[in-house]
Amino acid sequence: MKMTRRLDVWALNGYLSEWDRAFPRPLIDLSRVQGVDPFAAAFLALYARRCSEAGGRARVLLPDRPEALADLAASGVLSLVGEEIWTDRPLDSLKQLQPGGFAALVRVEEERTVRGLVDMVCDSLRDRFPLGETSMRILAGAMLELAQNIPQHANPLGEEIDPWGLMAVREYQDHIHLVVMDKGVGLHRSLGLNPRYRDLEEKEALEAVLIQGASRFQDRGRGGALRRIRQVIQANEGRLFVRSGGAGFWQAEVEWSVGEVHPFPGVQVSIQLPRALFFG
Repeated sequence: MKMTRRLDVWALNGYLSEWDRAFPRPLIDLSRVQGVDPFAAAFLALYARRCSEAGGRARVLLPDRPEALADLAASGVLSLVGEEIWTDRPLDSLKQLQPGGFAALVRVEEERTVRGLVDMVCDSLRDRFPLGETSMRILAGAMLELAQNIPQHANPLGEEIDPWGLMAVREYQDHIHLVVMDKGVGLHRSLGLNPRYRDLEEKEALEAVLIQGASRFQDRGRGGALRRIRQVIQANEGRLFVRSGGAGFWQAEVEWSVGEVHPFPGVQVSIQLPRALFFG
């Protein structure tokens, strides 16, 4: 299946089912893609990593359009998984497009390193965009809560899996896009460790986490990060997309819905906040 539009958080789900038919050696045809957003770039990295762990190798046809190729290279995805994928052009030829001092995709591995990673991203953003301290606190708070969820919830039972957490931030003309994702156990299994939520279906678990603030922790005061972030997004007319397993949660301003998505392990979060919040 050739992609003929921008590969973004909304378009990705339709292509995932096509790729999975040939897993773990899918053909990912990006040749006609017009652009790649940070959610799609991070997801491509997770997907390529999952193929590699299953003994396969994703085959990628790189974008023909220079702007789309620059999008993909600047995201850092080729630096992260370049040795784990086959591409129709040598990656050495793209070195001039690789990220420099600020790599959009950052690995999130241990809880003790999360604050340092968030500070590093924020410092890089300060050098690139004059956001101001109030705006930086909003971004840093969201990044910190989401990134801490990876070591806390992506593998709560200590199974032999690598959640391979990723974080990214990108500025556009009209919004700031924040992405945090992993390929761990997912919200449904994590929440099921709390007896109160053990019998919930995937969509019910996702709604409980985002609307009710449900958590795998039984003691009050712990958890609820995604609900708090959803409330900030709602108050500031932003957009939120959370996918986990086979369930997806969409929110645009005050409207929200829960539905089915093509299954993929872990939790993937996309937050888009209007640029006016930071520069207004």
